[in-house]
Amino acid sequence: MPKDDPDGVLDIEYAQDRRNKRSVRYRLGRRTREVCRAIDSYAQRQVNDILDLGTAEGRMLHLIHEKFPKAHCVGVEFSKELAALGEHLFSDIEIVRGDVTALDMPDDSFDVVTAAAVIEHVPDPMKLVCEAARVLHPEGIFIVTCPDPFWESVATRVGHLRAEQHHWVANLDELTEMAQQCGLKVLEADKFMISPVGIPFELTIERVLRLLHLRFLMANQLLVARKPVLGSGG
Repeated sequence: MPKDDPDGVLDIEYAQDRRNKRSVRYRLGRRTREVCRAIDSYAQRQVNDILDLGTAEGRMLHLIHEKFPKAHCVGVEFSKELAALGEHLFSDIEIVRGDVTALDMPDDSFDVVTAAAVIEHVPDPMKLVCEAARVLHPEGIFIVTCPDPFWESVATRVGHLRAEQHHWVANLDELTEMAQQCGLKVLEADKFMISPVGIPFELTIERVLRLLHLRFLMANQLLVARKPVLGSGG
């Protein structure tokens, strides 16, 4: 059983913000939208089992389950109080307390593994990625989001984030390298979210920024990778 929550593990205040604070609700919604889009775009088989790493109280996983109601949705959360809150709030998903870098789950168990806004909170992100790869079915997909390092540093300097919450923030090249070292084939590596609070026509603006090669203006990163079938050569 995990010991007391170390630096990087969020508390009950985070769950309250995800319900009550407009900016945090918005960012949760955008990440959820990107995760669901990635599942729709890249899943090559029926999605029966979804694992959400660092699920907090499970609010995002609950929203994913609404989109994929036939899937068995499991979240792993280190914080005892967040896991307990999720069990109380959402009966449609399963939340277990555990370490996302050392999963107590068998190999080849899930069609989709997600890690949204969590990899920056763990001291060894490579272990998280390799554990995700281990528990994925062959042809399963791993979806990870994290903040852009530059904009994350700006947010910390202006007091938007507590410095101790994040251990290390990877860029897209570093996320790609980690995925490849863990045996995954990268399908998409891109940026999203021009505004942390939402603005009119945001998705259209983001499409234009991509066309103009101005991705650096977007504050979040998304990587989608697939576990190849053994012997397929990737």
